Amino acid sequence: MWKAFSVLKVKAEFKPRVDNLVFRLHYKYTFLFFMGSAILSTLYDVVGQKIDCMVDTKYDPLKDVVNSYCYITGTYTVDRLHYGTVGVDMAHPGVGPQLEGEAITYHRYYQWVPFVLVAQGALFYLPHLLWKRCEGGLFRSIIQDLSIKDYLGEKNNMKLGNYFNREAQFHALSVYINDYIHTHRGWAIKFVACEVLNVIITVGTVLITNSFLGGEFFTYGIEVFAISNMDPENRTDPMSQVFPKMGKCNFQMFGPSGTIEKRDVMCLLPTNIANEKIYIIMWFWLFILAIIGMLWLLVRLVTTVKVVRDKVFMIRVFNIPNYNADGYSELLDHLATKSHVNTVLRKSDFSDYLLLEQLGDNMDSAMFSEFIRYLAKYIENDPNRASFSDSGVHDEDSEETRLNKMKMHEYPTLPLENSSLS
Repeated sequence: MWKAFSVLKVKAEFKPRVDNLVFRLHYKYTFLFFMGSAILSTLYDVVGQKIDCMVDTKYDPLKDVVNSYCYITGTYTVDRLHYGTVGVDMAHPGVGPQLEGEAITYHRYYQWVPFVLVAQGALFYLPHLLWKRCEGGLFRSIIQDLSIKDYLGEKNNMKLGNYFNREAQFHALSVYINDYIHTHRGWAIKFVACEVLNVIITVGTVLITNSFLGGEFFTYGIEVFAISNMDPENRTDPMSQVFPKMGKCNFQMFGPSGTIEKRDVMCLLPTNIANEKIYIIMWFWLFILAIIGMLWLLVRLVTTVKVVRDKVFMIRVFNIPNYNADGYSELLDHLATKSHVNTVLRKSDFSDYLLLEQLGDNMDSAMFSEFIRYLAKYIENDPNRASFSDSGVHDEDSEETRLNKMKMHEYPTLPLENSSLS
């Protein structure tokens, strides 16, 4: 069993992130959940056979034929027999004598469960693939060696080397941001579009699953939660309606004299033991994920208002680092002031805000505040700082063009003791 799950691996490495936590909830954790569920739904050795029908014969080949037939064609339950007392009104929920013309429900979905789970998991991974292709490595190129991985790692056999040489990276990054301000609108639009696609896929998965389970998925979690404290002997279990553990199957065959015999067999469905657990967890996860995704899009919408995003950025770059510094003067001297933050935000638009937000996600909060301080001083001291509002570079410039132009800066190094911006 555990060997089957060994194919699912999570990379525990630190590298520059080009997305956010909400994005990763979709393409990483939700994707892993669906793939793991698909594997679990096929591990018949854990729950027994995939189906086991009761046939009144000692002829094993006939039993195998009946099992295969009922698994392929599907079992059914009698709708009326889901309500009543087990052992009195019916042998098992939904299983008992069927009256003429009585409504029944066929359960054919279980043979498709692994395939549907894999397809749904692939859908959740799709926005990540699209974003990687659209992003094209731009962000990892501009952040250079300032990510948490490089900041805490070793380089040239010297620990924290990037920290003590951070001004060189600060300068190269400041040059890029100053020269290419307002040119990342296409990058930002594609990123937000992928975030919207994540929510669309989440809602679409709920609709697809509801249709797949015969319209029972919408209220599945609520009904399971509602009966959790009720007496198991006197309740209608929604899990037994959606995922019955016992079902009926009609099998016809020729008797010894050529007469057609109709066998009404009762079948045990061990796979539904795993399926009911998978789908109850899925119900809660998808609805929580949809709520988180919608709230995050609402945040994105609100931050399109400049006053709001400037306030959010001020809290992140000024208030939080200063609070964490807790009066430590040597650290406070390196952090950005309100004036520095306002200088950076003065001409920025929504796309610039997203870019700086992603930079902040990949840096220590104090280091990011220090970078904003450096960027503000660079803008103020740049003899061509008029380009901050009109860099001469337009949205139609390709990402490859920007990367090539950025490499022309050759990551200039400014010694700490000689820097005019310190």
